[in-house]
Amino acid sequence: MSLYPVSLVVFYKWFSEGKLEVWTQKRTDDGPYQGLWEFPGGGVEIGERPQEAAVREIFEEVCISINENDLEFMGTYLNQGVKKNILLYVYLCKNTKDLIDKGQWFEVSHPHLTLELKGKIPEPNHKIINDIFFNFLENMK
Repeated sequence: MSLYPVSLVVFYKWFSEGKLEVWTQKRTDDGPYQGLWEFPGGGVEIGERPQEAAVREIFEEVCISINENDLEFMGTYLNQGVKKNILLYVYLCKNTKDLIDKGQWFEVSHPHLTLELKGKIPEPNHKIINDIFFNFLENMK
């Protein structure tokens, strides 16, 4: 089974009281995540670095310009599908000034984390969001 590289960007706001907000956009394509709230991103093209794909996809999907210096590499996640496996390159971005009215912010806090988002966001994003949350908590110690 082939492995398809995809870059995602998680725009976030972290609050010192242990609350995280992540920004999403509604998927309107005919894919498996249609109608769900998803992080912007897309496929890495041949010859393109994952961070280049992240910058390009943000411009294509959200119509805002960011640069590679705005991105912090979080890690990779394997999304095993029925027809294909997707390797997600996940980047964090604090540059949220141009996101107003382009999507929706979701709040994540302990102890519920992403439980309240079940059925609203794609299943692979639950682990990503929870990892971000606990990474921030760990770094606060």
